[in-house]
Amino acid sequence: MVAHFFSFGLKANGVRKEKVELLRYFAPVLVGILVIVVFFTLVNPYIESLHSSYTSTPTKATYTTFTNTDNVTTTILVDPIRSELVSYALEVINHDRETFGLASVELGDNIAAQKHSEDLVRLSVLSHWGADGMKPYMRYSVYGGKNYVQENVGVMFLVGKASPPSVEEMKSYIRELEHEMIYNDSAANWGHRDNILDPAHTHVNIGIDYTNNMFVMVQDFENVYINWNVFEVNDTQVTLDGSLLKDLEAYLFVVFYDPLPEPLTREQLLGPPYNNGYFFGEKIGAVLNKGYEVDIPYVYATKWYQSGLDFSIEFDLSPFVQKDGVYTILFEVIDEKGQIYYATAYSIFIKK
Repeated sequence: MVAHFFSFGLKANGVRKEKVELLRYFAPVLVGILVIVVFFTLVNPYIESLHSSYTSTPTKATYTTFTNTDNVTTTILVDPIRSELVSYALEVINHDRETFGLASVELGDNIAAQKHSEDLVRLSVLSHWGADGMKPYMRYSVYGGKNYVQENVGVMFLVGKASPPSVEEMKSYIRELEHEMIYNDSAANWGHRDNILDPAHTHVNIGIDYTNNMFVMVQDFENVYINWNVFEVNDTQVTLDGSLLKDLEAYLFVVFYDPLPEPLTREQLLGPPYNNGYFFGEKIGAVLNKGYEVDIPYVYATKWYQSGLDFSIEFDLSPFVQKDGVYTILFEVIDEKGQIYYATAYSIFIKK
């Protein structure tokens, strides 16, 4: 019996030793599992709540844009943080306009400004030209713009930042860029200031993009004076039909010429003329209502009708089209005092 109990006791001690060895082996594993469980049930949700305060989840939005040859569908990301920054930039613009006794502008829906801001950040440059060689009015037209547009671009080059700036930092950049364009714009002959404070503008499209190295804000100001019923370009034939939104009269069209845009490298964009202001191309002619004349080559519209605020105009650009290029029509309208306003700057790309 003693031997039996001794034998039993020896086995029992052996089991305890094995348990101790197993616990010693598996204890780190069990602790690790416990840490993971606590992390995902308690800590991680808290971190995610903090993370969501400083980052955003982009959602997709699809835009169909018109050129004279194709319908182009473009998908861009709609970022809640970027939307917040755009709204803030609009507030800053309107605060400045109101300070100078001007009416507020509304936020437009043309995406050319946003696409350009992304292009500039990708290349880390400051320019009104894009990598595709397009000027602002060309880019605006390609993305469906049918009104008049003028662009401002502001850039903050960031040094020594390991991560993208916070929302509050970027709001401070917006304020600083806006202030520089309003009050310290002599190097640009006050062109940015004049654009922000132009009483003729009714809308603005704002593009914002950023990395840890760069913050870009693009302002594409618009004159939206027309509710378009028809805006068609078929080769060189132009058909326009719409209603003016204020008491204005269709006046004339000025035609400008630019060579077809070609891709530009970063090195090219860093140098002249691409690092300076932009202008319409060569003025080559005008389209008029019958009975009027101007001191540059002109043709008469085949149809020119206006009753009240409603108008319908048709014309052919072929007399001006001597070679491949971008032909931009600048539609001028006039008020009862003879003041001229720009209603359209639409680029037509022609390649034979």
